[in-house]
Amino acid sequence: MFRCPGQDQRYWKPGDIFEVECRDFGCAVEFFKDEPRLRCRGCGQMVTNPKIDSGCAKWYQYAEQCLGGPVERTNDSIREGVADKKKAR
Repeated sequence: MFRCPGQDQRYWKPGDIFEVECRDFGCAVEFFKDEPRLRCRGCGQMVTNPKIDSGCAKWYQYAEQCLGGPVERTNDSIREGVADKKKAR
């Protein structure tokens, strides 16, 4: 089965997994580059990924199938599409 190279972790670099400090609790929240937001284990607040990588969704002709819904070619819309797909998992 073919996987998008941007989403296939075999092609990721070390910097594609990183930590962000929760602004409310101060503990580290570990993100993968494609995770739009995660819940802090310390306080339960949602922490947004400041480095969200929408990869090729900006130009990929099959982005709608990949992300599971309509995609507008702006960063905010692509991020929302990625977030909606992650919720469904």
